[in-house]
Amino acid sequence: MSYETLAAAFMKTEHLRNPCRFAEESQVSALPFRETPYWHSMYRCRHIGIHRPDLRMCNWTARILTKDKKYRQKCLGPAIDIGRGSITYQTAVCRALEWFDSGEVKSTANEAATLGKTSEVCFCPIGQVYTVGHALKDYSEWTRLSRSPGGHYNNLVLINYHLIPYLAHLPLEDFSAKNLKDLAQRVLDTPPRYGFMERQLKSNEGPLTADQLRKRKRTFNSLVTILKMAFRHAWDNAEIQSERPWRCLKRIPVNHSPRTIFLDREECNRLLASSTPALKRLVLAALYTGCRVGELGSLRVEDVAREGFGIRVAAFKRSPARFVFLPDEGMAFFLAQCEGKSGQDHVFVSDMGKPWVKQHIRLFRRAVSTAGLPSAFVFHVLRHTYASDLVRQGVSIDIVAKQLGHANSLTVSNTYGHFAEQFREEQIRRRFSPLSREQRDEMERRACQLAKLWTSLQTEDWRAYARTIPDTSKPKKSFARPAAEVAEVFDRAEGTRIN
Repeated sequence: MSYETLAAAFMKTEHLRNPCRFAEESQVSALPFRETPYWHSMYRCRHIGIHRPDLRMCNWTARILTKDKKYRQKCLGPAIDIGRGSITYQTAVCRALEWFDSGEVKSTANEAATLGKTSEVCFCPIGQVYTVGHALKDYSEWTRLSRSPGGHYNNLVLINYHLIPYLAHLPLEDFSAKNLKDLAQRVLDTPPRYGFMERQLKSNEGPLTADQLRKRKRTFNSLVTILKMAFRHAWDNAEIQSERPWRCLKRIPVNHSPRTIFLDREECNRLLASSTPALKRLVLAALYTGCRVGELGSLRVEDVAREGFGIRVAAFKRSPARFVFLPDEGMAFFLAQCEGKSGQDHVFVSDMGKPWVKQHIRLFRRAVSTAGLPSAFVFHVLRHTYASDLVRQGVSIDIVAKQLGHANSLTVSNTYGHFAEQFREEQIRRRFSPLSREQRDEMERRACQLAKLWTSLQTEDWRAYARTIPDTSKPKKSFARPAAEVAEVFDRAEGTRIN
């Protein structure tokens, strides 16, 4: 089949599902000049774009993502006639497909795949016997209505990756603790899946670290929760008569890892300086309120300073509506954003004038890179930063919980109730009451030595200061009572892990 035929088929299928915003010459001409190309995804890891840095140049270009996570580009031809002719979008697609299919690309590029996310459980509910697959399929239809879109999608990913391949055709009445033990072993053996990567083979990397084991336990607990809810849903609807399938599902105790990724004030200022004007306003709003990006994107002018000295945050995900109080500095910022707008207008919009949905992701990633911050930082880190700063300043955990919209203070205590190690160090050195006059004299005699020692111990990354790596994935205390067979699987992994 010729590449012209493939391009024509692409225009009738993928282009209709995912239209390119610069497919027409008039749309290309309307693109503002910029040094970096405008990109459109044709397939996963395959892109077509427009490079229009100035009046003298406007070319179609293609891009691939290589296996080592780097991009390669190729010029396809002129997109606007500025003296050298031009080619259409379909012709550019044809040339891009030919380049994607070349040997040099195939040997280095990541595998291409059709765009799109998981939208349903990959199981066809046929047959008279009610299976685990039937239960998961029915449960997913219920969560589509009852859960947030993000929560529903996360469930689908876990179900399709961990449960459907092994348990889908098992009669639900036959499910027992033995199947749960097998699931625990598979979770331990299965490498994690990031983004849209394909299923990985069984890991042969040797013993797991304590942190890797902790993450596998949390994955297992998430699967147990999904199975228990699905089986209870089936039992409530009289699809099964026995209670055993859901009563044998018990979680494993796991050590909670508190959030340690947050910014200090100097890093906040670097991030703000690296952001676009609209993103800067969104980042400031998150730092003043601790709100999620979705909550800020939905905020209306009428929600500001209406019921109190702060903002009203509408119900979001499973959280009810709440009121977030603001410091004077924050209130002045919000009032400035509301000037000249009507009550129903969004307080924050993107640089293109549209309500924030997901446009912030790429912009925030770019700002993080420009500011020289760790690549692990995502927008939600600003929520951690807000909470951690309040805790460090002595604000009560209960107040922080109400500001964040958590149901109880335990969540805040476990998640955010930690301090930068430098803050803990400073508090101990400053607040410890004198004990021995003799040792006080010794301290004064060694003052220079102590100062030099402290200076020598400082690290470039303040997060690495006095860091200790957890040596176990088990919590100090837990009310979880896992099945003995399952506990044995994880205990065996704990005994062979890397310290």
